[in-house]
Amino acid sequence: MARRTIIEIAERVGVSPATVSRALNNLPGVSADKRHRILAVAAELDYHPNAIARRLQGRRTNTVAYAVSVRDRPSADLFFFKDFITALAERCAHYGLDLLLHPVMMHATTMEGISKIVRSGRADGLILTDIRHGDQRVRYLAEHQLPFVAFGRSNLELDHSYVDVDGEWGVYTATGHLIQCGHRRIAFLGLPVEYSCAIHRRDGYVRALRAHGLPCDPALVAEGLTNETDVRAAMERLLVSPAAPTAFVAASDMLAIHAMNVADRHGLRAGRDYAIVGFDDLPLAAHTNPPLTTVRQPLDRVCDELITLLTRLLSAKGGVRHTILRPELIVRESSALEVRE
Repeated sequence: MARRTIIEIAERVGVSPATVSRALNNLPGVSADKRHRILAVAAELDYHPNAIARRLQGRRTNTVAYAVSVRDRPSADLFFFKDFITALAERCAHYGLDLLLHPVMMHATTMEGISKIVRSGRADGLILTDIRHGDQRVRYLAEHQLPFVAFGRSNLELDHSYVDVDGEWGVYTATGHLIQCGHRRIAFLGLPVEYSCAIHRRDGYVRALRAHGLPCDPALVAEGLTNETDVRAAMERLLVSPAAPTAFVAASDMLAIHAMNVADRHGLRAGRDYAIVGFDDLPLAAHTNPPLTTVRQPLDRVCDELITLLTRLLSAKGGVRHTILRPELIVRESSALEVRE
């Protein structure tokens, strides 16, 4: 269709298709008058060169593809997922880029589908999220030398560009905050451990306990939580324990909010009867009852860095780059309870 449209423009102006192509691509060899007439007719016909043609000509599409997993996503992560897409779309617009959402699933044909996005010219490069240990998408793209940047680190021995938030440091700080408030029995509510971020956040909890000389009691650790039902079961077990925790660190805000709802049904209020800290700083975290103390992920900076690294990969500067950003502890009323022993 693009070639037929170029021919139509050429026939309307009375020049060759090659002249039209040079004018549309701002190349020399076309007089100012002819260029003006060609552009006017192209605008009248609402002509847009297709992405495949632009790719074959070695030109950018100015499109970033976001390869997003659509299966097995924890419902406890859905609000953060939506916030991330919003931030990424806003930052793409800021940089004059289009954002293409490409749903993928974790199987072999997924790898072929991901590669086709770039090879077909629909996008200049890819952004991957939901990084897992042994992530085959990362392996495939790295081995095939396709331009991509990951939001998160995998444990693969492959050097690739990524941006990550230091979840270990964030949870270490959150747990330390609770310890400073006098808490000694602190439970951890974790995400599924196949995700790299879940491991990092759990490690931060363990490191904080060890740094303060506290034991890591396996009975206080609940991992693999994906939804409200999982959290309810974990909280019911923890709350009826003879040595129930006085504080909780949750690996996401939604896990924390689900936990607060369960505690409410037991007549327990956060900040008064127990302390709790989340992770993400979703917009609704400041409006829970009471407002949730949490670890804020700098999403605007994350998206800026993702786009910057991808742009570098596509430019002559190139090179693999790693960026790890520190989150920020936001203290609110849910962790107000102090314990004196």
